[in-house]
Order: sequence, then structure tokens, then C-alpha cells
Amino acid sequence: MGRLFDAIAALCGLRARINYEGQAAIELEAACDPSERGAYPISVAVRGQGISLDPRELVLAAATDAARGVAPGAIASRFHEALAGATVRACALAAAAHGAELVVLSGGVFANRRLLARVSDGLDRAGLRVLVPERLPVGDGGISYGQAAVAARRTATGLLDGV
Repeated sequence: MGRLFDAIAALCGLRARINYEGQAAIELEAACDPSERGAYPISVAVRGQGISLDPRELVLAAATDAARGVAPGAIASRFHEALAGATVRACALAAAAHGAELVVLSGGVFANRRLLARVSDGLDRAGLRVLVPERLPVGDGGISYGQAAVAARRTATGLLDGV
């Protein structure tokens, strides 16, 4: 997701180069126009055992808007709304396919408060319970912690013997 945020920030003229990870995403979130209600198109499809998001239409629409002189704040808002809507659709499809009622939102992209709020609200409206890390980092630090916890459990139960 990070590279998609970087691309949209560059397309709308906010930031073409970053000095640290997440910089363009932070600036893109901050640029959002709160009065904008539109969203770009983004494809969500079931593919085999998984769900895929195809952002090509979104990127093309954002590039077209930027070329037409649409304000960066409008582009940023439309991008966030598209991504939130697609994430809600993807999670709802996955939950239905697996009979789940619970969704865990994790990954660095959910440090973005606008995206987190919109996805959480959408999933709640879809009847899904949402969990978000509170005591661990939402990004790579939390993932590493989870991997260590699984490895510790497997070691304790002998599941890693011979690996």
C-alpha cells in the first residue's frame, strides 16, 4: 500500500521524493479536503482463494484529475474514500467466504487515522466486528511480535522440531 500512497502523492504534486518511510502517505492524509465526497473507482475481485484490489483505474482517474488541475486535497480525499471502500468490500467478501464475523485491521497503512476510521465504520455497518492493535504497533513491529509469539508457541509445543 505504501507505494500506492507514494504514487498518488506524486501524481497530485504533493511529494515526488520522500525523506522517510510513510512521509508521502502522511502528507496525503493531511491534504484531504473534508468537504470532498467523491471516490475513485477501484476493482475488488475474488481470485481463487483470495481477494484482490486492482488500483489501475484509481491511478488513471487521479492522474486525469491532476492533469485537469483538480486540487490535491480533492484528489487525496477521493483516493482515501476509494481505498476505504475497496478495503471494506474486500474484508466483507473474505468474511462471508470464511464465515467470519471478526476483522483485524493491521499494517502500517492503518496508522492513517482517516483510512482507519472509514474502514472501521464501513465494516461496522457491514455487521463485522473490528479489532485494531492498541498495545502493539499497527505496522511491522506488531507483525514481528506476532511472528515471535507464534514461534514461541510452536517451540513450546514441539511444532518446530526438525524444522
